[in-house]
This record gives sequence, structure tokens and C-alpha cells, in this order.
Amino acid sequence: MPKPTDAKQQACAPSSLILACYFAPVRQALCTMDILSYLQQMVDLASEGELQGIWFWASCYMLVVCLYSTYFQIQTRFWASTVGKIHNLGLKKLSHSNDLSEQQFRGNALYSYNVNGQTYEGTRISPWVFVTNHNAKGILLKQQAGIDMPTKDTVVVYYNPSKPKKSFLLKANKFGIVVTVFTAVAPFLNYVGRFHA
Repeated sequence: MPKPTDAKQQACAPSSLILACYFAPVRQALCTMDILSYLQQMVDLASEGELQGIWFWASCYMLVVCLYSTYFQIQTRFWASTVGKIHNLGLKKLSHSNDLSEQQFRGNALYSYNVNGQTYEGTRISPWVFVTNHNAKGILLKQQAGIDMPTKDTVVVYYNPSKPKKSFLLKANKFGIVVTVFTAVAPFLNYVGRFHA
């Protein structure tokens, strides 16, 4: 009469999977093979123009880009600050069309600041680069209203202590970081809900 098998062996049947249950490296290798097989399937689907493959790789792209952006924004919250001189602050028109609906704007700034006896110039207002049309340019003006200006000629500059030439006039805020994280994971959540629910 054969010896009864324990619950763990039954769970791992058939025999080809028993090793995976007892040896972590084997189990990890099988999981890696599954992942590689799935990625290859997504490559094939995308090359054939199938929605699932295109959606998957677009989600991967958004995840990588937005997670890097999140990491960078968090870093800027710990940058050093100094008081610099503001030379220009306003809006820059990106198109020369007379049609208001086709006009685009972005923030425009020029400022200088001193770190350890070295003078630097900066043009970046914030980690976020906004481009708006004529009707929404008020968003840019509202953003610039949040810049800390002790006097009309001076401005607080946030700079990277390791690379002082990198600077902003606005640090990333918590709301912006949350929005970036949501933007990173939302496409993947939609992908899973549509194709694997």
C-alpha cells in the first residue's frame, strides 16, 4: 500500500512542479520564464497592432517616466535655498498666430543667484513644465503667484546642493507628487481591469 503524500506534495502535483515548491531558485526561474513569455506575447500583440499589446507597453512607459518624475520631485523638496535676483518673470508666447485659439504660452523666467561665491543663472520655474493656450494662461499666472519674492527685485531660489546650476523657483508640492504617482499607476490599473479582470 503506497504511503500517503502530505498536503504540500499534493499541492505541488504534478511532479514537474514539486521541485518548484521545495526549491526557491527553481520556483523563481519558473516565474521568470512566465514573465518573459508574457512580455514576448505583448511584443507580438503590439507588433500586430492589437490594443492589448499597445496598451501594455504604453502603461509600462508611463510607469517608468512618472516614477522617475516622482523620485525627482521628492528630491527637490530637500534642495537648499538662497535669495537671488529676478531679472524677468512672465509668459512667453510660443506661436505667432493671430488666432487666439492657436496661441500657446509657457512661463518665462530669468534669475541669478550666488552659491559659495559662484554666480549662476536659471530659467526654470518649477519641475513641471506647463504649456497652455490663451484661455488657460491664467494657470501659469497663478503658478507664478506662488513664487516667494521678498522684494520686487529678489526671489527665493531652490538649487541642487550637489549641482548648484540646477535650480527652480518653486519646489514640487505634495499634491503634484500624488498626481504624478496616480498618473503612473492608473494606466496599469485600467489595463488589468480591462484584460485580466
